[in-house]
Amino acid sequence: MERFEKQILSGLNQILDSPITTKDLEIPSDPNLGDFAFPCFHLAKRQKKNPAQIAKDLAENLKTLIPGSIEISTLGAYLNFKIKPHEAISSILASILEEDGLGHYGELTQNTRNTWVIEYSSPNIMKAFLISHLRSTALGAALSRIGRFRGFQVISINHLGDWGTQFGKLAIAIKLYGQHLPAKPTIHDLVNLYVRFHKEAEKDPTLEDQAREAFLKLEQDDPEITAFWKQCVETATCDFKKIYEKLSVHFDYYWGESFYKHLLTPMLESLKRKKLLIESEGAWIVPLTDEFGKDLTPCILQKKDGATIYATRDVAAAIYRYEKLRFHRMSYIVGTDQKLHFQQVFSVLKKIGHTWASNCEHIPFGMYRFKDAKMSTRQGNFVTFEEVLKLTQGKVKELMEQRTLQITFNENEKEEVSEQIALGALVFFDLRADPIKDIDFDLDRVTDFEGETGPYLQYAHTRCHSILRKAKESAPNKIGDKIYDNICFDPSLVLLLSQKEEILLIKVLGRFPLHLERALEFSKASQLANYLIDITKAFGAFYRECHVLGQEPRLTQARLILVEATRRILARGLSLLGIPLPKKM
Repeated sequence: MERFEKQILSGLNQILDSPITTKDLEIPSDPNLGDFAFPCFHLAKRQKKNPAQIAKDLAENLKTLIPGSIEISTLGAYLNFKIKPHEAISSILASILEEDGLGHYGELTQNTRNTWVIEYSSPNIMKAFLISHLRSTALGAALSRIGRFRGFQVISINHLGDWGTQFGKLAIAIKLYGQHLPAKPTIHDLVNLYVRFHKEAEKDPTLEDQAREAFLKLEQDDPEITAFWKQCVETATCDFKKIYEKLSVHFDYYWGESFYKHLLTPMLESLKRKKLLIESEGAWIVPLTDEFGKDLTPCILQKKDGATIYATRDVAAAIYRYEKLRFHRMSYIVGTDQKLHFQQVFSVLKKIGHTWASNCEHIPFGMYRFKDAKMSTRQGNFVTFEEVLKLTQGKVKELMEQRTLQITFNENEKEEVSEQIALGALVFFDLRADPIKDIDFDLDRVTDFEGETGPYLQYAHTRCHSILRKAKESAPNKIGDKIYDNICFDPSLVLLLSQKEEILLIKVLGRFPLHLERALEFSKASQLANYLIDITKAFGAFYRECHVLGQEPRLTQARLILVEATRRILARGLSLLGIPLPKKM
């Protein structure tokens, strides 16, 4: 379908004076209307015409500019394009199945597009890995995978929160309350002390001053507190990596805030010399204005006690990354509450004179809500990812026991498969939502095998496997091992696919590259996640109405080709989202 889309865009761009891109095309909710639609409302003001008339004029002019394989029609202000079934079947299935079976349809040559730096996950090491961290982690990992698949040179960075006053707080907490701390404390031991510090500080505000003094010593390389800090970082990072392994998440660099500490003093001195950094009430700030000249909240880069803050380290980090990586785009996947912070950081970079700052972006996301209570580590009211995963896995096991009437699992298989389903359920539930929106966690909805969920998609993939396996087992002489092990495109067979459910499924499969590109353009994995739901629905309709096994041998083979094409796209799409593929469910 990507080829047809390019032909449509080419035709439109030959007529219209403003460039038309894939963002301007829509996919009609009713497939009977067409495979693509171009709304003409936005052209009405410029052309001073009724949008419906503009659509009719465009349809007439496009007849000689678009191949005959694409039918053009209008409905009100919409210009609709429908690919003729024979063209769609041959082109799409050939593209999906002509490869080596590894699912390369939609893939672009590696590193042929720009360098894209993505900062994501970035947990504070004074916190356990919370369920809220999944939002940044799942989205960042998905965009990284999709970006690489589509040819970008993606560089992923985990900007660990491993610097700041929290270490001063923890140091004081250990000094005062850590008498019974084990020789090798866990992340949970440290978090418990961190929480206790805040409770005690409410009664004794002088503890905050002690914490600031302790952090200042860390910035000044005090040997004792530096050794303590290194132990905290090692403990937390080891804990995080276990979770990343479960989620199949990998980073090119673990460059935490501390990585840039040696750059801070030279940067601050340079800004002072350039008179970009000015003193205000003992602190050092950068006055800022927006693109319209309106004053913004000044950005503090050094507090009156001489300590630096997040913004100082983010400015230094951005400069270092550009000098080392020469990126064309850098994305920060961080919560919506940091909107002002990134507005200030990007403005400081522009004020310094770094034109590449225009290529930096903040991709915000909302938070998880459990009974409308915002999670807070300082108050000890937080929900860890491991707790939610364990809860979800328990629910999955209950559902498996209810559903596995014909499938048996030994205990090891049950543990492995239930965790795969639970991980898929959590990741998909997160990614399917628009990242900007808050998420209300509902365990029953997350694990629903019948709803539009991760388990629903995983089950569709295993069903494809099951059909192919049964085909191999039931008629090896007629169908042959190749039909299961290495199904190839056969133009004489696929011409037999003429039912409306077959054609619809083929066209939906053909949209895979388009939705990958939309996911990158909008920085939303939900574009891909919701598309996989469309595939699963179309496959369900095909499976109900077009029996695969037990038909005339050539028709069975043709439909097995379509099952294999569906399996490949589902497998690749789920893998790009970071969703495991159980062998059986």
